[in-house]
Amino acid sequence: MIFRKSWLVWLVLLAGFAALAFGDRGQARANQSQQAPGKEDFEWQESTPGQQGIDEAELSKIDPFVRQNYPNIYSVLIVRHGRLVYEQYYQGRNRASDTPVFSVTKSLISALIGIALREGYLTSLDQRIADFMPEYFGGNGDPLKRTITIRDALTMTGGLEPTDKNINAWLFSADWFQYALERPLQNRPGETFSYNTGLAHLLSGVLTRATGMSTKDFADQYLLKPLGITNYRWQADPKGYYGGGHGLFLTPRDMAKFGYLYLRNGNWFGRQLIPEDWVKQSTRKHLAVDSLEGYGYLWWNFDQEDVTRGRSFPAYTASGMGGQLILVVPALDMVVVISADAEQRFRGNDPQELVGKMIMPAVR
Repeated sequence: MIFRKSWLVWLVLLAGFAALAFGDRGQARANQSQQAPGKEDFEWQESTPGQQGIDEAELSKIDPFVRQNYPNIYSVLIVRHGRLVYEQYYQGRNRASDTPVFSVTKSLISALIGIALREGYLTSLDQRIADFMPEYFGGNGDPLKRTITIRDALTMTGGLEPTDKNINAWLFSADWFQYALERPLQNRPGETFSYNTGLAHLLSGVLTRATGMSTKDFADQYLLKPLGITNYRWQADPKGYYGGGHGLFLTPRDMAKFGYLYLRNGNWFGRQLIPEDWVKQSTRKHLAVDSLEGYGYLWWNFDQEDVTRGRSFPAYTASGMGGQLILVVPALDMVVVISADAEQRFRGNDPQELVGKMIMPAVR
């Protein structure tokens, strides 16, 4: 799997971009049928690797390999058959330490879009973003921008010049929606993949406008609280909208919960938090990015290689700058989580390579 291009200027998020308080944006519609308790008190059950079909001798090679080759890694976790079989922390980190997961946030936004469709807040992926925030589409701008849909944002085919091209200018602009939508069209919407964090942030605006609650409140009610995810932070933009393309801080164990929820097709101990069909649709390849990777609805997909044994398995990932990773391999009933220090990413190897070289060869 190729290493995702990243930009040094994203580190301003770590240096001084504080989360803003989000004002009340209206009453949420009640849906008591969806508020039955989930497994909110869930704690990972640990197991020896051997009990879950993983070669312990092979797995024991990971720790010294990381210490020698990956000064950027904070944590490595492996979940197999629903049991936590490997958990190692570095650089003074522990299970309570949260990490900025950067673009992993996008995959959570994807989940929230699927939930909003089920709840009736959205009616179709073909709804236009302009219908939710019409004030940004007036004037003499390119009329084709009005045709950008939710689907286009989910698949990074909105056609706009990426905000990532000059991320500093976007991050320090007064209105992230306006900046993203003022970028010129480079392609016709819906046709060409072009990775654009601004498109994912527009989806946070769509969720807020459609549901009448902040993206964070919506996530708490329908997804994070039922998963027992409470020790997290989420940055907001200058207008108070929570980041759709980045901004989440999660602990590695909570990252593993999100990956395990997808491995279970959205079902969390009897409660269908995310529609099963949405999980399947959002993680399958909707378009090819290159010869190795495809893209779904804000999820990457590819074949995870086992370098040593010459085999590979279909997999999908939520990936963030600097080596943040939630990898799901359904055929192996396995989730791998890696968190890393984005500031040190140029000092170490790509953490994704660790999976193919050290983790996959240990799985039987």
